[in-house]
Amino acid sequence: MGERIEMIKKNLEEKAKKILKTLNERTKKILKTLKEKAKKIPKILKEKILNFKMNKWLKVVLILLVVIVLSITIFASIFIGGKLGKINFKHLDEKDLGINENLFTEIGVLTQKEYDQIINIVLLGSDSKNMENAYSGSSDAIMIISVNPKYKSIKLISIPRDTAAYIDGEKNRYKINAAFARGREQLALKTINQTFDLNLKEYVTINISSMYDIINELGGVEVNITKDEMKWINEYVEMFYKFSGKPTKKVTNYGKVTLTGEQAAAHVKERMAGSASATESHGDYGRTVRQREVFISMLNKIASKDMGEISRIIDLILSQVTTNIDVAKYTTMLPEFISNKDAYLNNITSVMLPSLDYSKEIYENGAYLYVTDSAKAKRDFIKYMYEM
Repeated sequence: MGERIEMIKKNLEEKAKKILKTLNERTKKILKTLKEKAKKIPKILKEKILNFKMNKWLKVVLILLVVIVLSITIFASIFIGGKLGKINFKHLDEKDLGINENLFTEIGVLTQKEYDQIINIVLLGSDSKNMENAYSGSSDAIMIISVNPKYKSIKLISIPRDTAAYIDGEKNRYKINAAFARGREQLALKTINQTFDLNLKEYVTINISSMYDIINELGGVEVNITKDEMKWINEYVEMFYKFSGKPTKKVTNYGKVTLTGEQAAAHVKERMAGSASATESHGDYGRTVRQREVFISMLNKIASKDMGEISRIIDLILSQVTTNIDVAKYTTMLPEFISNKDAYLNNITSVMLPSLDYSKEIYENGAYLYVTDSAKAKRDFIKYMYEM
């Protein structure tokens, strides 16, 4: 951990040096421009300007800018160092992730810079009922979080847990969420990549059963629920209140409501509400919709907090997740995200892929599978993650 913190500090120091170099070059250009313009000004005015000692004034400004940049660098190093100690890091072997190395060429509509700037992180929500072990279950939630700085957009892509996939070590195809139970994040990402010919490398894993803590810290989440969804939340909610040790509180209204952490956990867990036919509100498809709605509500709640509250919430989130994300890389992007916060929050879209348009449910080898046309699914993944 110490080596990682030092690496991040070194990266920040290098960026600070580059900023200072740029400031120095720009200051020299300003001085040169001012001197050239001064030659064209009447002699009396020229003497007054030169007597103002413009050079010294600009040097003072430059020194102040240096102090500000260095202060930010030191603060960022301390802030990141404090957060790093709370993260559960788990690295993956990128050579064994089934990555499509030719994806950039296949997309064909982006520059290399645009392609590299797009962030794709797989969120894996474990259905483990063991609060201390997220790996004692399958991944009930599989969601790709795609962030595009060019369009200031956030896209959430849910993959149904019953999607048929060939998992390394298994003779027959089975539900894609079983890859997490059999080989954790390494096999989960590999299976997604091989099934849809993608290049996903980064992940965040959280136990769905323990997410109520985070939502309660946010003051609950605001979502729209139907009467049927209210019924099924109340069927499941007692389990989550047992986890938290609080008295059970059932939902009494439907429509636009604020759910507690325990109620929200029940909401994203249940898959009984909705249509009995194969529509987007049916079974697991409806559950993916609820998962995305709760996630979006959480993002908006976090964004509404002040920095002190955000820092406390980040600490809580980091203590409950496992990840391999490059914290240093994303830290350098934070100023851009913060300055364009409203643009990002107003441009959040979500979808379930593969689409029902070219997929169907079948019963095979003792399980219901969501069978799809992988080529059409790949086309939609690429379109949604890179071309919109």
